[in-house]
Amino acid sequence: MIHDKSDLLQGNTTHTAPPSVTSLPSTTSPPRTVTAAPFTSSGTSVITTKPPLITPITTIKPAIPPANTWPTLNPTTKSTDPKTSTSLNETLPTSYNPIVTKGWNYYYYYYVTMKPTPPPALIQCSYDVSTIKFGLQIDITSSTDGFYHMTITEEAQPEKTVQFNHSNQTSSHDFKHLKPCTQYEHAVKFIHDDGTVTSCYHTSNVITVVTEEMNRGDVEEGRCVSGHVCYRSDWDIGSLMSASNNVKAKQCRNDSTVFCIKPGINDFCTTLTTTFTSTNCSTSSFNSSKYIPVESLDASDIKQKVLMELPAKIEATLPPNCDKLPIDYTCLENGNTSNPKTLSEVEPFTDYSCTGQINKNNVNITTTPAVNVYIDCDVTTRITPERVTNTSIHLSWTSTSLSCKDALYNYPKFGFVCSCVPPPKHGSGRTSSKRRGTCQIRDLKPDTDYKCEVQPVYDGMNVGSPASVTKRTDIGTPEDIRSLSVTVQEHNVIKVTCERITQFNGPDGKYIAHLSHGGTTVKHVNDRECKFEFRDLSYSTTYRLEVAAFNGKHTGKPERKEVDTLYNDKAVIGFLIFLIILTSVALLLVVYKMFILKCRQSHVGDMVLDENAIYMNMPRS
Repeated sequence: MIHDKSDLLQGNTTHTAPPSVTSLPSTTSPPRTVTAAPFTSSGTSVITTKPPLITPITTIKPAIPPANTWPTLNPTTKSTDPKTSTSLNETLPTSYNPIVTKGWNYYYYYYVTMKPTPPPALIQCSYDVSTIKFGLQIDITSSTDGFYHMTITEEAQPEKTVQFNHSNQTSSHDFKHLKPCTQYEHAVKFIHDDGTVTSCYHTSNVITVVTEEMNRGDVEEGRCVSGHVCYRSDWDIGSLMSASNNVKAKQCRNDSTVFCIKPGINDFCTTLTTTFTSTNCSTSSFNSSKYIPVESLDASDIKQKVLMELPAKIEATLPPNCDKLPIDYTCLENGNTSNPKTLSEVEPFTDYSCTGQINKNNVNITTTPAVNVYIDCDVTTRITPERVTNTSIHLSWTSTSLSCKDALYNYPKFGFVCSCVPPPKHGSGRTSSKRRGTCQIRDLKPDTDYKCEVQPVYDGMNVGSPASVTKRTDIGTPEDIRSLSVTVQEHNVIKVTCERITQFNGPDGKYIAHLSHGGTTVKHVNDRECKFEFRDLSYSTTYRLEVAAFNGKHTGKPERKEVDTLYNDKAVIGFLIFLIILTSVALLLVVYKMFILKCRQSHVGDMVLDENAIYMNMPRS
């Protein structure tokens, strides 16, 4: 393999062109060997390893492209490398036959284009690890300047890392706040400019180390959160702490060296014991006890439960190991903060916000968080329909409250409202006893279904669910007859009509017409329409007419009228005709008789005349 121009200039007369296959650079290293080390004084086995060997990079020249793609240069002329723009001050020895044979172009391409990149320079990278109080110290020794990456790792835990720029021959870096008597793995790596890393060599060939023991003096009382038991140490004591109340320790947000345990409600007025235990060394285990005064009670931990009863009560879970602590509650009605009330003054069905003052020896210790109080008295009402008429429904009811019992009925703002729909009709509730009441809803429509309710109310607001019942009013009386019209036709025919009514107030709807004369019923008829005709009546007679509505059960108020029929006009005309005929016949008879009589008289006169005379009728002059 030729690395630079000197390889071409030293008589390689049998050099041939490289193969046409290109291989990328590769780096190989011998496998990592691990050997067992003797136990240390602390009884911990240490694993040692040999540092990795750095081998040179092997480069295979890529294939040479076709000659027609090579640059054309004069072998005796200075030229410029087209890739680096640097001047080539090279001349080709005439005694180098392969180059002369292949030409200057081949030399240029091979030397300038295919010259391999030299391997990176080897670095010095070594370090040492030692235990210190509360942790470990890593010393960089005889290492190349540059960036380094350190890691400290506990088994199955996240690693602790630090990255720094090393510019001195030696430097030290501390990892504190570690766990005592705990084995940690360590590693240091050099970071190259291209991002690759090289593992540094540990001078003692040890990849693990065990931290020192912890003693009681390394832990002291700390401060972080009020009402908590806190301990401070430069050791990582979070996982070593276990409290008698089985509450897990938590790291303080503001100070990573402090861990705290929150006392439970049963820990107040008692001593809370915290045990520090290291499983790897018994000398690092000890106890610490602290009395928990009630004054450190966190009010937000007090559980408060509102009881659904009257007078109102709130059950608060207070420390059972302390003397009885009284709580005085003050309640403010929502929207009316100017009128505070005690629990005994709290009204039902009203929203309140109550806070309690916890006192000890008449001194306020803390104030409980505000709790919402709303006493819902779960009123249950049952309706009993007592009496129903055609225009009213009379209701009675009984009510109970399991939670508030009789105390509810002592509030004057509590009552009941009765109503029936449709349309809405209301009645006033009248309480006859603490648990019973009656009401009457009036002005209802007859023969109509109504849904009636008894609604509990407090201070004019509906509370709870209403009790309801459906009832139908009784059949009533139909409406009065309106606009009764009577006409006489044909002198002895009576026609009757009236305006149609809309409220029969019953299941059936008919009209009844009654015609009488002299107290005797002449005709009695009914129909669904108010339209009647009475025929063949007596002439010139006075009749009494009554028309009323009927709903199958009740008859409405009748409308009455007297009606006179007319004379018999046909009989009169017939009589007149008869009279005329009779008179005519009599007159004809009289005329006839007069004629006969005259004829007789004329015949007698003629008998005394001369029998021989001739008589002539002569006109008078």
